[in-house]
Amino acid sequence: MGYKLPALNSVQQRALRIIKGTATFDERFVPEHKDLTMLIEALRSMGCTIVFVTGVWDLFHIGHAEYIWRGKEDAKKLYPDSDHVIMVVGVETDELTKLRKGPDRPIVPQEERLRVLAHLRSVDILALQYEADQLYRVVAHDIRVISQSTADLPDLSEIESQCAHIVNLPPQSETSTTARVRRLSIDGVAKALSKVEEAVKEARNGNKV
Repeated sequence: MGYKLPALNSVQQRALRIIKGTATFDERFVPEHKDLTMLIEALRSMGCTIVFVTGVWDLFHIGHAEYIWRGKEDAKKLYPDSDHVIMVVGVETDELTKLRKGPDRPIVPQEERLRVLAHLRSVDILALQYEADQLYRVVAHDIRVISQSTADLPDLSEIESQCAHIVNLPPQSETSTTARVRRLSIDGVAKALSKVEEAVKEARNGNKV
């Protein structure tokens, strides 16, 4: 009898589908961190290079997409001999976003933000970040992608201790979610004031009759 390869367990099968690009959304989205740890371990045992990035990804725009794509492409350049570079994207929960960004954020709820990210070809795994800086300790990664525009990053020395390489990218577009929210707020106030002015004019004209 010929030698039979040992059967893959469920975690290894899931990892293999992620590598092949055939995994479903439910297989790529890993809400439980213990499951995430086992999946990353399985991928690393299969020779995968792990690149990690996290964010809110609210009011998703082209800069977000370019940032994730560029981070993965730069990771491939750092590991040109790697057969598979796996991009793990952390997504801050609605509760954490409110704590960090204020009670009016996020504009888009986390379920929708996750679904939007899942449509990107450069995203392999999605995970939720329930506490600030939590996923950095959960995801064993080789490359960390950070943005030069992020104000509340941990010290670079701390980030360097968590991975072999850092990809530090400039903003990938001229827009930002914060700027868009501010613009929408200003436009909303301007429209409201315009309606008030029109109402006042109509009232004055009515009194003149």
